[in-house]
Amino acid sequence: MNGPILFLSILLSTLTDATFALMVGLLLADHWLAVPAFLSVQHTFSERSARRLMLALIFLLILAHLARPWFLASSMSGSSSFRDNIALIPSILSSTHQGKLWYINSCAIVLLLLATLARPSLRGSIRWRSRSIITILALALIAAVKAASGHAADDGDFTLMESVQVLHILATAVWSGSILVSGFFVLPLLVRRVRPDAIWSYGEQLSRFATYAVITVLLSGVYTSDRELNGPLAGLWTTLWGKVLLAKIAVVLIAFAFGGASRFTCLAKDASAPRLQLLARLLLSEAVAMAVILCLSGWLGNTSPAMSAGM
Repeated sequence: MNGPILFLSILLSTLTDATFALMVGLLLADHWLAVPAFLSVQHTFSERSARRLMLALIFLLILAHLARPWFLASSMSGSSSFRDNIALIPSILSSTHQGKLWYINSCAIVLLLLATLARPSLRGSIRWRSRSIITILALALIAAVKAASGHAADDGDFTLMESVQVLHILATAVWSGSILVSGFFVLPLLVRRVRPDAIWSYGEQLSRFATYAVITVLLSGVYTSDRELNGPLAGLWTTLWGKVLLAKIAVVLIAFAFGGASRFTCLAKDASAPRLQLLARLLLSEAVAMAVILCLSGWLGNTSPAMSAGM
């Protein structure tokens, strides 16, 4: 793929990654806000409103999922003809590895949709826990399919490389999703309606989860990048894949710096109005960096690794 088709494929990957991350972030934010201290905002982030937001995200995920076979056909055929690629879709879905993964992903999306459409129930009840477990399993299955359809599966299925990539995808979703949802939506709302000490409690939970996720992202990212580079470090600056990876690493470090500043200059000290405003600005900046990271991840996923580029 090249030109406009490549751009659209990158856009599709970015949309899928962002939607997945927002789903994970929405689930985490909904859990963190389910305490009496946030009663004044729970009507905005109630179970019903969270379900509506989740349904909107699932709708976007379905659109991206339905479009993916056409881009698979374009990648395999090298053609940009809409009609020719449409004609290839049935054979791709029925006879290729990517086709099998598409059907598995379809099942995961259906499970996610059914769990989201289920009747609201009392938090902590058996029905609520069952629905939560199904939602988490569906999201994990979507992450596994994504790993199995990318560069990590070049050596086959159920490999260590693929398992590490699943972990990387999930950790990235926890980090980016929680920051995006909190930075763009939750914290601006809390600043207007909730006491600073309650916001500090939310921020500490966010920081704790983000820290664990960042450590996982860095460790798994180093492993997968080393395997995909599979050669001299010169591949990092002599191939497009390497240059995009370096750009992603740079933005990750920027996001990490914003997160560290939030933790040590705000959350590590007593809550106050000036620190609250600083926390909101830092978290918003980190959310913007996360959006850039997701775009670069989409580009990276549509670029041949250095080991392939050198063949």
